[in-house]
Amino acid sequence: MKRHLPLHGATLLAATLACALCAAQDVNNASATQNGAGNRAYISQTENTEGVFVTVVQNGNNNVVGDPASQTGGVQQYQASDLFMTISQTGDANRATATQRSGQRTGFVLAQTGTANITAVRQDEAYETVSRVTQAGVNNRVEGDAASTLTNGFTARQVGADHVLSVYNRNNGFSNSYTDQNGIANQIAIEQTAVGYTFHDIAQFGERNRVTALSNDALFTDSAITQNGTENIAITRTSAEASNGDLLQTGERNAATADQQGRNSAFSITQSGSFNAAQLAQNGTIAAPDNNVATIRQNGQRLDATLAQTGGGNQGVINQR
Repeated sequence: MKRHLPLHGATLLAATLACALCAAQDVNNASATQNGAGNRAYISQTENTEGVFVTVVQNGNNNVVGDPASQTGGVQQYQASDLFMTISQTGDANRATATQRSGQRTGFVLAQTGTANITAVRQDEAYETVSRVTQAGVNNRVEGDAASTLTNGFTARQVGADHVLSVYNRNNGFSNSYTDQNGIANQIAIEQTAVGYTFHDIAQFGERNRVTALSNDALFTDSAITQNGTENIAITRTSAEASNGDLLQTGERNAATADQQGRNSAFSITQSGSFNAAQLAQNGTIAAPDNNVATIRQNGQRLDATLAQTGGGNQGVINQR
């Protein structure tokens, strides 16, 4: 049922980042390595007509690369053709902030291992931006913010418990968000506004997970949400000319809500377990007799499904077992 738009953007972004990182080794470099506790690192690179490359390695506890709360200090890269940075932190209570602005290509790679790690990355006014975040431990938090870019790619992988992930995109041509969480009490929130083409690929494994994916003023939105655990909640709201969506929940006490506005919309919700509730609403101008399609499938006990469609030529299916 789902009509996919070709997703070549993520592959191209990954390949471009890998090649560009290799090329960046020959331009202006800055590196800092710290071992111990209570380390601080501040690096700033501005107004370079070529490229800049930063590497920060910290081993210990209470390490800081900038201030995630105020987004000051840390690694700042401005006004260069290529802006790339790599940050590696091992220990507990690590914090990292990165800001990249006014570059043709920007790349951010971060790896954190430990407990209570916090990362905030801001990327603005670039032709192409790529962020790769990997965290392993407990109580990790990641915040990604991208604005005024042609192509934005964000990937975050978290292993452990009590993770929080927030992604904000504004005024971008293409925004690709790929997230993966494995643990207990994880939360994911993605908000995209005034983006031409938006893509969400979210996966959660554990208990008491929450997902919120919002897209406003978009031409095309494609979202895929997978949850596996107990007490999962997934909410996605889309305002786009065309949109596709798949939401799969497995476990108990699941709740799924999907709102679509526009035309050429298709969404599918599948729930397996007990105490599930699914609500799906579509509202927009119909371009063809079969352009708005909604499907809700529920398997379990005490299930509740609500399907509301406005317009003409809608197709709606509710299947309960």
